[in-house]
Amino acid sequence: MESIVSTTKPLQDLNNKIQHVVSFFSDLQFDAEQHIYKHKERQLRSVSSVIKSFVVPFDADRIAGYVAKSRGCDKEDVLQEWEDKKNAACDKGNRVHEFGENYKKGDSPTDGHEAAVVAFWDSVPPHIVPFTMELKMFSKKLGVAGTADIILYNTLTGKFTIADYKTNIDLFKNYRGKKMLMPFNDMLDSPYSKYEVQLSFYQLLFEQCGFEVEDRIVIWLKPDGSFEKYRTSNLIDTIKTIV
Repeated sequence: MESIVSTTKPLQDLNNKIQHVVSFFSDLQFDAEQHIYKHKERQLRSVSSVIKSFVVPFDADRIAGYVAKSRGCDKEDVLQEWEDKKNAACDKGNRVHEFGENYKKGDSPTDGHEAAVVAFWDSVPPHIVPFTMELKMFSKKLGVAGTADIILYNTLTGKFTIADYKTNIDLFKNYRGKKMLMPFNDMLDSPYSKYEVQLSFYQLLFEQCGFEVEDRIVIWLKPDGSFEKYRTSNLIDTIKTIV
């Protein structure tokens, strides 16, 4: 975790809060190459892997067969096309997240998504200040860990906002009204629904520090340099029933 708040006197109280958070999660180890979280040799489940248990797995092989038949091509070609698109999207997302993590006012974007990062930060009001970026958190009790892109601090309320960058082509993509699994079966199976669960998990992890989260935000970055901001639902009560 990297603090992006200065150590000047007016912000000393905020820096004290940062040091408290650093200390609270200091026992967490993260293997970036394998994307594995550990606490004292105990491997933890990532939030993203937990969320997968609430959706019906995508049957790529079967559906690729249908697509290949309609196109008059081989199933393997369709599967490879999907794999290439997934890898390209992952690479793009990683680059944008890296730019956002290290962004400082005045940095020049190199593409539309990075320009959207700049536009987002330009829109943040003065009383909302950055607290941490890429905060890795965990719960010993739940055996779960995850990384929040952005934690913001509201100097007027003394509360926090958890925000995540997203670069999806379609944030609300859904197949024929398909729903998530219990206990989220009232929610459409879409990227946005999964992000709602994700950010609520992050809130649950962060509030272990004794601080209060007042908002959870998805920042949808667009290739044209614009962005859309969505406040997500608080699903903590539902999550507590399953973990």
